[in-house]
Amino acid sequence: MQMVDSNQRKLTSEEIIGIAASNTNVGRPFKQVKEMLTIEWSMPGVWKMRNGNTIFVVHKSKIPGYGYFRALNADTARNFLESSRVFADVAYKVGFDVVVTQFKDATILNIFRAIGKDQPANMGYSVQKTDDGGFQVTLVLGAARGKQ
Repeated sequence: MQMVDSNQRKLTSEEIIGIAASNTNVGRPFKQVKEMLTIEWSMPGVWKMRNGNTIFVVHKSKIPGYGYFRALNADTARNFLESSRVFADVAYKVGFDVVVTQFKDATILNIFRAIGKDQPANMGYSVQKTDDGGFQVTLVLGAARGKQ
């Protein structure tokens, strides 16, 4: 499905979910995807934020300051990059020091590369290949709390 420039039109959460599910080929009916997300978002330890036409979902780990995240994106590439920068900043401010994500689409690595070019101090990332041919990115958002 076509991405929608959030500077032109703000989508509803439902529209973002529909576009993101379609573009990532989740292989489930939209109704089921929506129901699964509703359950997921109500779970303890889940933090989410929206910027533009992108929703970021983070699951807190048992290790304080760590989480696992993913983005549901329906925005243009330029806006997705900006939203990713905002996400990294806000996630650090709410207490995440390190977040990890996995994905299959190699073009998403460009987001991390672009952020890495002018990243704030104490921020960085590493990329690993997963056994199924995808990627795992570990994103250090800032100095670990208490070690600044």
